[in-house]
Amino acid sequence: MDFQATTPMDPRVLDAMLPYQVNYYGNPHSRTHAYGWESETAMEKARKQVADLIGADPREIVFTSGATESNNMSIKVTPIAGLRQCVMT
Repeated sequence: MDFQATTPMDPRVLDAMLPYQVNYYGNPHSRTHAYGWESETAMEKARKQVADLIGADPREIVFTSGATESNNMSIKVTPIAGLRQCVMT
């Protein structure tokens, strides 16, 4: 099998995510209704679980939409010693 661009999802992850794909699908940034509140609560719970797992503060955990956004964010926030200019695409 070729896992170069993706990998199969762990069934435990799928089980944990499924309710939020089917029943609780609100935007966690929409704070004017219950769907948004439920999603925001779930996101903050997940953020704390990840932080606890790796010994971090939940405020240090950032969720992104995927690899490209993650890579770009990493490049943009990593200081590059000795460089006065940096081009990012």
